[in-house]
Amino acid sequence: MNILREFLFNNIGLKAISLLLALLLWLQVAGQQTVQQKLDLPVVFVNMAPEMEISNDYVRRVDVVLSSRRGTSNFEDGSLTVKIDLRGSTPGAEKSYPLTADNISDRPSGVEVVSISPTSIRLLLENTIRKSIEVVPELVGEPAEGFQVTKVTAPWVTIIGPQSRVQEVSEAQTEPIGITGLSSTLVSNVAVDIGEVALRMEPASVDIVVTIEEERRKVQVRRIPIELLPEGIEATLMTRRVEVVGTVPLSFSGELTVQDFQATVNVETLEPRQESYELAPQITLRSDEYVGTFRIQSVIPDTIKVRRVR
Repeated sequence: MNILREFLFNNIGLKAISLLLALLLWLQVAGQQTVQQKLDLPVVFVNMAPEMEISNDYVRRVDVVLSSRRGTSNFEDGSLTVKIDLRGSTPGAEKSYPLTADNISDRPSGVEVVSISPTSIRLLLENTIRKSIEVVPELVGEPAEGFQVTKVTAPWVTIIGPQSRVQEVSEAQTEPIGITGLSSTLVSNVAVDIGEVALRMEPASVDIVVTIEEERRKVQVRRIPIELLPEGIEATLMTRRVEVVGTVPLSFSGELTVQDFQATVNVETLEPRQESYELAPQITLRSDEYVGTFRIQSVIPDTIKVRRVR
């Protein structure tokens, strides 16, 4: 027991100093140990020329392994990116851009890049162009019984993107527009899809006008006399009567007659000559009651011969 006591307390000062030195040495060695972190970093591009963009599918995230002293760095905050400088790049053939430690932006001092995967990224740069394309509405369902779609109006949109991608697109499709059971005109603001993620579109949504009206039936009115305008000018009509073909709603119960129409030919600007002129007769409704109800489809014949005498 005395031997143990002598061992523990003999030269206690030297032993305390030795213990302290050993602790400091251990801390120094432990502090020099390195740790590695594998990060999934986004790829960003800088100094790209205006009106130029990337047209191919490229790697958008890169696996990077970093090495640093234990406890000195933590990269989970997303502050690091893989930057590719496109200064001086021009449109043309696909080009490979190597990835090195210099591409890791905002890397703290003392942090080393162990590996990068992939080691390069291939890019195809193209000029940016714009083109107007037609919007094709997608209608789903059927209107109410006795009604029909008579007209669909859609604006055009502008697509923007790499030249080769833009040239491949000729039209844009709307999201489905439901018309089931409708009996009146529908105005719907819908999104438009071109099925190409590399392209942008202006605007991204459009107003589609779907005109829904009552179904119509055909009406023919024959032997409508042609009048010459203005009165007092001597001219000869080779054809004196025309036939009008049009439509009215199914629910229209009236009857259109010759007296409801006026067919005229204006000869005021014609020069007198032996040869006859061919002119299109103008058809109007004499009563406002039928305006919008009757719609002209054709006039038979569509032109008539007129001779200006003097």
